[in-house]
Order: sequence, then structure tokens, then C-alpha cells
Amino acid sequence: MSNENIRMWTVHTKTHGYDIKTQKHKELKKPIVTEKVHVSNEDTYGGLGELYDLMKFAISRDPYNRINVSFNIYEEH
Repeated sequence: MSNENIRMWTVHTKTHGYDIKTQKHKELKKPIVTEKVHVSNEDTYGGLGELYDLMKFAISRDPYNRINVSFNIYEEH
């Protein structure tokens, strides 16, 4: 079994910011959305063990947020 085009990322949305002039926290007019990519365009050929290692790496980089994962899977003949 092979996995290709593995991508793992987190999305962070900032809705509040600190205004230096008023010295208060206030809500932003437009939220700031940033994407942090942990694994980009990787392939694995050894089965689920390598995929597990990549997932463990992504979680160690951003442990308290939701990790998004996408990949294609196929069986080798």
C-alpha cells in the first residue's frame, strides 16, 4: 500500500488584537487566517508505519490544534 501527495497543516484564525494607542484588546474588523504547513507533498511506500510517523511529527509541531490531513492511497501491484 502506498500513500502519495501527503499534506498536513493547521489553520489559525486571529479575531482579536491589541491596540497600542488605546492600550486595549479589541475585535478585528477582518479575521486574520494563517495556515501552518507541517508536511507538504510527501510520499510513503512502507505502509501505515511511515504515515503514522508523519502524523506524529505534525502533532509534535502544533500539539494543541486540529491537524488537517489529505493524501491519495493506492495498492501496488
